[in-house]
Amino acid sequence: MVLEAYEEHDVVKLVLAELPRVDPEDERFEAKMTVLKEMVEHHVEEEEDEMFKLADKIDEDELEALGERLTEEAERAEASVRSKQAA
Repeated sequence: MVLEAYEEHDVVKLVLAELPRVDPEDERFEAKMTVLKEMVEHHVEEEEDEMFKLADKIDEDELEALGERLTEEAERAEASVRSKQAA
């Protein structure tokens, strides 16, 4: 679930980076905006309905361990993306 959330963040960043290069009069602009809106709404809904509720049930020690794991996974994912971009 967490890795999916990171991927969703990355896709949103990609779409946002493309928007300045698309003429607002181009029909692709509206399509990109629609996709962006749907992705953000879906992502927020997942976080609110699933992730936040799960996090509320975790005790403090587990939460701290989870935070450390998330940090490690995020660092691995970022390193993987950077190495792919460098290639």
